[in-house]
Amino acid sequence: MGCPAKQIFALVDVNNMYISCERVFNPRLRDRPVVVLSNNDGCSVARPNEVKALGVPMGAPWFQMRDLARQHGIVGLSSNYTLYADMSNRIMTILRTYSPNVEVYSIDESFLSLSGLGGGCGLRR
Repeated sequence: MGCPAKQIFALVDVNNMYISCERVFNPRLRDRPVVVLSNNDGCSVARPNEVKALGVPMGAPWFQMRDLARQHGIVGLSSNYTLYADMSNRIMTILRTYSPNVEVYSIDESFLSLSGLGGGCGLRR
């Protein structure tokens, strides 16, 4: 008798996607407080833990952060959606090498089917 069929999925969520993409090509931004701003540099659409710790909420307008930015050295970056889409495509391509069944949920999230990849019954630990 074979093993009962189990469906096992993994959720892959890139941590601070926009910030991470920016840091790949600009290593000086690592461990610095950075925000990525919406179109026309209006509001924060991405902020790493360093900025969250300063109390900056998601969607905070840049003009309201300027004093805090000067005080703490927060770098405000214009969004680069072409870069983020390219990096997302690269990530999804890599994930497809681990599972033929990848369901892309958003630019930085996907579900991978891990069913049947462990050999025998269930996944190896």
